[in-house]
Amino acid sequence: MSGRSHTLSAAFLGSEGQNFLTVKFQPTAAPRGHIVYLPPFGEEMNRCRALAAEQARRFADAGYICTMVDFFGTGDSEGELHEASFSVWQDNIRLAIESGPESPGLPLTLWGMRLGGLHALLFAGRSALPVQNLILWQPVTSGKRYVTQLLRQRVASLVGKDLPAETTQEIRQRLEEGENVEVSGYLLGGELVRDMESADPFSAGKLCRERIFWLENTPEPGQEMSTAAAKVVQKLEQQGNTVDVHLFNDPPLWQLHKRDEAPGLLAITEGLLS
Repeated sequence: MSGRSHTLSAAFLGSEGQNFLTVKFQPTAAPRGHIVYLPPFGEEMNRCRALAAEQARRFADAGYICTMVDFFGTGDSEGELHEASFSVWQDNIRLAIESGPESPGLPLTLWGMRLGGLHALLFAGRSALPVQNLILWQPVTSGKRYVTQLLRQRVASLVGKDLPAETTQEIRQRLEEGENVEVSGYLLGGELVRDMESADPFSAGKLCRERIFWLENTPEPGQEMSTAAAKVVQKLEQQGNTVDVHLFNDPPLWQLHKRDEAPGLLAITEGLLS
């Protein structure tokens, strides 16, 4: 777009000691809708922050209020990660929605990346608040598999530091016994890990009024989406959802330690709600 047509503001929501940060991109013209961004987890959130902010600006310039959330215990919000849980984060989403637009009744879109995509699916299935569309950037398809990947990072780190080895099962046992465990610089609590592993986005039927836009990365042009993702899409469709799959071939920024760009992902997303 040739020029900026939005304003930027930040606000803390919630109660004392559990405040979480929201950053709002507000169009200068009458808004067309409200989009709430739900971020990835851990270091993935930091790696993707600049990309998500650029997309939020584009949404605002296209006429949408875009509210970006730092969940309680993450980013610039209050609290510690090991104090967090999915129920707290789901309530953060509700407050961000209810506190977002000055004009109530605007169509609501939940936009989630990686673990934020799983949160978007869960919220849409459980909340009484009507969701118009879901935009999912490379969403996590299995909370249990995702936790295993996280714990393997700790296993690999211990080996690399020549420290006593642990298995993922041993780490899970420590978490179950109430111990907080450090993984890649983040202190995890047992409740949060249990919430991740038990997250089930398929307990409800139709999740939104219109469409689920599923944006999936493939290493090379012409490749199909992963089998795991394709199975989730099929299950969502069997429950009555309309799922539009879009494939992109940009670098997987959530995995990269250096900053990069994702022009394909931005271009696809920019055209979804036009």
